[in-house]
Amino acid sequence: MINDIKTIKVTELKKIINKIFPNTKYISITDRDYAYIDLDWVEDDAYKGYEKWLSIFSFNRNINNSSWKKNFDCEDLSNSFKLYLKLLHAEANPNTFSSGKKNTSETESVLVGNISYDNSKSTAHSINIFFDGLNNAKFFEPMYGKFINFSEKQKEQTWYVSF
Repeated sequence: MINDIKTIKVTELKKIINKIFPNTKYISITDRDYAYIDLDWVEDDAYKGYEKWLSIFSFNRNINNSSWKKNFDCEDLSNSFKLYLKLLHAEANPNTFSSGKKNTSETESVLVGNISYDNSKSTAHSINIFFDGLNNAKFFEPMYGKFINFSEKQKEQTWYVSF
């Protein structure tokens, strides 16, 4: 039911992002509004579907299940997981591309983003960001399919946020 889907407008999302990441140099928020995603579903079901989707391209984790192809690294995983969830959103809304009809959820996108932060003096790392129903940021490591703790120092070192 449309009324059961919690959404957030771009203006509110920008305020939250600026508060969480005060030092961020690049923020890209392109859609008008976003639908919240069930975070248990992300970790339990969506990620399994994502792994299956990537297996079409032979992008499976290695034999000890700890890493992906070296030429498909953190920003590729973060970007493709975000894309995968957006594709599911578009698929679940049959009127997405129909002129004059509303999207079933009435939102342009789902509330999943990418962030990049410095994790050493010479390297950076990319992960996904979600929000729970109380607008608490939840950080997701797409290399392993799990929500992770993200320190205040890491937030300060974040230089890119995209939704």
